[in-house]
Amino acid sequence: MTNATTERYRRAMLTGDVDLAMSNFAENAVLHSPLTRRVRFTGHAELRPLIEVAYKHLKDVDFHVDIGDEKTRLLVYRGKIRNEELEEAALLHLDDAGKITEATLFVRPLPGIVELMSAFGPDIARRNGRSGAARLLSVLTKPLLSMVKSGDKFAVPLAGPKR
Repeated sequence: MTNATTERYRRAMLTGDVDLAMSNFAENAVLHSPLTRRVRFTGHAELRPLIEVAYKHLKDVDFHVDIGDEKTRLLVYRGKIRNEELEEAALLHLDDAGKITEATLFVRPLPGIVELMSAFGPDIARRNGRSGAARLLSVLTKPLLSMVKSGDKFAVPLAGPKR
């Protein structure tokens, strides 16, 4: 069962419509990063650049869960970022008008979340006028991305069931 807010949320992401996405959020909405507890985006001025970056990078989005009630919803989709598969769950808290007041994002698997960090971090820093931070984030995420991808391909299967 979907509700009007989650239907607009899904349609906005599938069509890349940032204005439609923004219409779902209360003016003082808070979005909690899936990367760290230290980062959150508060209000439309901080949410809009994040959503613009997300819609630029996320591809092949396919929603497969939309559950909850009028106050709390959980949306889950699968998609790709730079050809790396990911799955994201968005826990949404809604006000009486159906606007999102709080969103907490969860992303898996690890290669997908590191690819997300590698793509989003520099772009968000640039949009916030922090070009030096954008360059630093680009440099810092490359070795982590390489380690995670090679670990996922070669090391993780060693610990799993024998096939």
